[in-house]
Amino acid sequence: MSGGRMMRVLLTGVSGYIGKHLYESLHMEHDLVVLSQYKQAYEDVSWMRGDIFALEDVITAMKDIDIAVYFLDPTKRSSKTMEASYNDMNALAADNYGRAAEAMNVKEIIYVAGAVEDDETLRILRSYQTPVRVTHTAIRRKGMLARFQSARRDDVRIIRRFKIPASWTLEKFTAHYFDYYKNVLPGLSNVEIDENSYYLQGAKRDLIHLKRRTALSNNDRQIFDIAGGELATIRHQHTGTLEFRRMLGTEEIMVCIHRYEPSKSWLFYQLLQAPFHALTMRIFEVEMRIEKFNEEQRNGQTKTYTPHR
Repeated sequence: MSGGRMMRVLLTGVSGYIGKHLYESLHMEHDLVVLSQYKQAYEDVSWMRGDIFALEDVITAMKDIDIAVYFLDPTKRSSKTMEASYNDMNALAADNYGRAAEAMNVKEIIYVAGAVEDDETLRILRSYQTPVRVTHTAIRRKGMLARFQSARRDDVRIIRRFKIPASWTLEKFTAHYFDYYKNVLPGLSNVEIDENSYYLQGAKRDLIHLKRRTALSNNDRQIFDIAGGELATIRHQHTGTLEFRRMLGTEEIMVCIHRYEPSKSWLFYQLLQAPFHALTMRIFEVEMRIEKFNEEQRNGQTKTYTPHR
């Protein structure tokens, strides 16, 4: 209790093993708010429809919250296709939690220990101003890599982390990303830019139309809505986005695709589109590591370049 009222506590879902355990421990003494894309069965919680991987959803959920409990259940996925390592998924979600808690003046974050990524998670959460406390009891969980699975929505989420040269800004990285796509297939691929609209083309056809969301874009984040193109299905309720994010205090950038719905069949996506995108991003990752290595060499740092495995 705080000042005669129940503490308002945020949980990220209560349907999995961890969430159910926390619900049973907290619901009698606290006012629970649950952030989830799907409505929960419990009647004594306030449900906030949202996605832990979407910063704006997490900020909305943290309004008037006293304590935010952070954990990421590796057995739960919010998209039909999740192309990401658990480590990168967790880093993005933790960054959302830290940013949102600071923005909404949350009193404290409680981190549920027990993941392989505990050290990195705590570093990310503590890079913001909200105090972070760690549970004494660890709930063991093992990170997973999930790809195709059943889900309530036929969408794709992709999360990839890139190391960048120390001197690079997010703006420079974003420009380099689009230049890379423009030249990935000489004579076939291209990017046309018209103010805040970006048209990713193949064989002179608009495959993906991106529209920069200026109100949310800044030095730390660049947000593009997926607004059209032959390879995208557009639904007003679930606009897909491409996000570039600088991780605070690091030389790392997250590139994330959220809620993207392919227009072609899932067989086409699985056999052609997804493998091609994964290959091009793998090559781009190697290119960025070489850029970083070359800058370090110019600055007199002696390191041996080894490809990321």
